[in-house]
Amino acid sequence: MKKKQQPSQQDSCLKCGTCCRKDGAVLHLEDLELIRKKILTPENMILLRRGEPAMDNILGRPVLLEKELIKIRGKSTGSWSCVLHDSKTNLCLIHDNRPLQCRTLECWNTKEITELYNQNTLSRKDMFASGSALEEITLMHEEYCPVDSITELLSIEIRSPGKAGQKISRMISFDRRFRKSFQEKTGSDEKCLDYYFGRSIHELIPSITRYIKEALRR
Repeated sequence: MKKKQQPSQQDSCLKCGTCCRKDGAVLHLEDLELIRKKILTPENMILLRRGEPAMDNILGRPVLLEKELIKIRGKSTGSWSCVLHDSKTNLCLIHDNRPLQCRTLECWNTKEITELYNQNTLSRKDMFASGSALEEITLMHEEYCPVDSITELLSIEIRSPGKAGQKISRMISFDRRFRKSFQEKTGSDEKCLDYYFGRSIHELIPSITRYIKEALRR
C-alpha cells in the first residue's frame, strides 16, 4: 500500500534560490533608503512603465500595468533572474540590505507577500525631485514615447498591416536618439537608461505584440 505523503513542514528559508531565479523584486517606498545609500544603483534597477505588459504573480498572467514600477533588473535580456543573486553561492549579494519584498516573501506561506503586493510601490516621482532636470527629461520622454501610443499603433498594424508602420518606425527612431543624446550628455552607463526611461520601444514591441495577439484570440 502506498504511504500517504505528509504535508510540508517547512517554516524557514532553505536558501534554494528559486525565488531569486524567478524574478527580481518590485521596490516599495520602504526601499528608498537602499537607493539613497547606493546599495541599489541605477545599474541594477529597471523601470516598468504604465501600459506595458508585465506578469501579475497573483493573477498568474500578463496584464497591462496601471502604474509604473521599479524593480531589480534581470541578469540578461529576456531573463528576470535577479541580477543580485549569486548563482555560485546561491545567495543574495545584498542579503542584509535586501528589499522589502524579499524580506517579506515566505514561499511556504504567501499571505504576507500577497497583502504587500502592489502596495506603496516606488515610481520615479518618489526619487526625482519636483522641477529637477531629471524629472523634466523623463517627463519629456514620456510625452513623446508613451507606451499607450505604441500599443495603439501596434494594434492598428496587426489588424491592418502597413497602416501604422511608419509611425512606429518614427517613434523607435526618436526613442533611440533621445537615449543616445542623454547618454552622451551625462556619461551614463547604457544599463542606466532602462532605469530612467524604461526599456526601449524596440525592446518592448515583441512583448506588447504578444499581449495584443493573445488578447485578440480570447
